[in-house]
Amino acid sequence: MARSPSQALDATGTPRARRGMAARDPAGGARESLVDRIAARIGGARGPRREDLRLAQRNVYILPSRAGLLYALILLAMLVASINYALSLGFMLTFLLGAVALVAMFHTFRNMATLVLRPGRAEPVFAGQPAEFSVLLINPGRLERFAIRLHAAGMAAPEPVDVAPGAEQLVRLSVPATRRGLMPVPRIKLLTEYPLGLWRVWAYWHPAIDVLVYPTPETPAVALPENTAIAGEGQGVGTGEDDVASVRQYRPGDSPRRIAWRAMARTDSDELLTKQFEGGERGELWLDWRQLPASLDVEAKISRLTRWVLDAEARGTRWALGLPDRAIELDGGAGHRQRCLEALALLEV
Repeated sequence: MARSPSQALDATGTPRARRGMAARDPAGGARESLVDRIAARIGGARGPRREDLRLAQRNVYILPSRAGLLYALILLAMLVASINYALSLGFMLTFLLGAVALVAMFHTFRNMATLVLRPGRAEPVFAGQPAEFSVLLINPGRLERFAIRLHAAGMAAPEPVDVAPGAEQLVRLSVPATRRGLMPVPRIKLLTEYPLGLWRVWAYWHPAIDVLVYPTPETPAVALPENTAIAGEGQGVGTGEDDVASVRQYRPGDSPRRIAWRAMARTDSDELLTKQFEGGERGELWLDWRQLPASLDVEAKISRLTRWVLDAEARGTRWALGLPDRAIELDGGAGHRQRCLEALALLEV
């Protein structure tokens, strides 16, 4: 029975696979600023977490932004000038603007505090494609949250989001996936400077989400191994699939493109029927690791088998896959393709 991507991730999320993928993760090597490193040290070591994270005083940080530092410098200059020239209106304006900055600090902190962060899910991708995963921001309060930006190592730009009162907002993030295997998503930084940009409030969150990265298919493609084809059922004398010779009952693994919809409509039957062509079916392929050329390295062999799996599924062929550590039995269809690609992604030779 075909497993869903989330079940496949749980089944293969062993410490060994996590350590191997973490060592290969290209996004994990991004350099952090001094402030980020100090804040992470103060907050203590927080590993990936599967449960919800509620933002509060203990995990939310606040400092003046660059605009806020310039604002403070101007206020200091105004205060010095008011003292030197004994300007009553200068004192009033300085203290008024200072009060505005303090109120802005409260509103900036409140814009992020009490938010609840929930890990989402990730769909498998091929190496070289962007790995997309989703996270959920929950606003349990009555105030709308504006201009919250989410950023992870490897992202080209932060992802801005607004969260309505009492609502949930799904956010999709994308990071590069350059290596096959089980890739843990990097730590996410949430940042806001709303409403005046004088203060910067941020928090860290490392959701326990793993992305299954399939190997890159070989390009250009090499033809499927004809010499390993097992004679298929119902082969005729021709070589093509130009004419329909007969129909038979549907078997698990048959290509959906071969379902005889017209024949089902004529017979008024609820049972699925599959077309058989005059040239016969392509056959049942045995894609064997041991029969690949010895001149190919490990990754090249994995890449070629990945391409063959995709081509075999696209042509409606039933196939079996032989790997150094296991053999996947004969089958066909999208579920079988997923099992084979998962095995190739996690293969350790």
